[in-house]
Amino acid sequence: MHASRSTEPATLPESARNLTSRWREILFAAMVAAYAGLSVVAYTDHPRAPGPQLTDLERDGLDVWRRNNCQVCHQIHGFGGFLGPDLTNAVDAKRDDSDFASLLTNGWGKMPALHLPDDDQRAVLAFLRAMNRTGRSQPRSNAAKKPVQPSKHWKALMAEGASVAPSESAKRGCEVVTTAACGACHIPFMEGFHRAPDLTLAAQDRSPTYLGPILAEGRRVMPSHAFTPDQVQDIAEFLEWVARHRDELVEKNDAMLQREGFTWKDLPWWEYK
Repeated sequence: MHASRSTEPATLPESARNLTSRWREILFAAMVAAYAGLSVVAYTDHPRAPGPQLTDLERDGLDVWRRNNCQVCHQIHGFGGFLGPDLTNAVDAKRDDSDFASLLTNGWGKMPALHLPDDDQRAVLAFLRAMNRTGRSQPRSNAAKKPVQPSKHWKALMAEGASVAPSESAKRGCEVVTTAACGACHIPFMEGFHRAPDLTLAAQDRSPTYLGPILAEGRRVMPSHAFTPDQVQDIAEFLEWVARHRDELVEKNDAMLQREGFTWKDLPWWEYK
C-alpha cells in the first residue's frame, strides 16, 4: 500500500504572507509616486522664453493638423498619440514638399489616405517646418555635421570613390538614381523616409530581371518608374557596385558627413532647449 499524498496546496506561514503583502504595498506606492513625479515634471516644464510666432501659412497648417486629428497618432515634442512617429523634426528646410505628396495623398501602412489638397499640404508642411525650428524632440545618434541633400546623396557618395572604380554602367545608374530622386527616401546605409530600406542590404537579388518589375510597378508607397531596360541594367550595376564595396563606402560616407557621436549628456533630461 502506498501512502496517499495530500492534494491540498501548500500554504505560506503567516509571517511570509505579511512580508509579501508589505512588499506589494511598497512597490505599488513607488509606482504611484513615480507616476505623480513624472506628471509634475511633464506638465510644469515649459519653455523659459516665448515661442516663435507662426506665420499665416504655418497657422493654416496648424488648422489642417487639428482638423485631420493628426495628434491622435503623431506627437509634437512627445505629446500626442503613439501609433505613428514623432513629427517634431520630420520636415526641415532641406526636404521638398514633393517628397511628402504621396504620403499626404494616399497614406501608407496604418496611415489613412487623407487626399489633402495642394494648399493644405503646403500649409501643414510649413507648420511642421516651424515645429522643427523649435528644437530637437529626440536625440539623434550619428547626426551629420555636413548633411547632403537627400536626392543627391548617392551621387556625392560615388564621387568619394572606392578602391575599385565603378564601371561606366554603374556611373550611369547613379545618374538615373539621382535624377529620379531615389535618395529622397532611400538613404545610403540606413533606413530612410517612409521606412525605405537600405538598398545595399534589402536588394539581395540585384539582377535586372528582379529589379525591373519592382521599378516598373512600384511597391507600397514607392511610385512606379518608366525606366528603359538599359536604365534598369545601369541601376543594377550601380547597386551591385555599392553593395560590393559597402564597408569601405560606409566609412567614406561617415567622413563625408562628419557624423557626430552621441553621449547621454546630449539628452534633454528636464526641458527642451
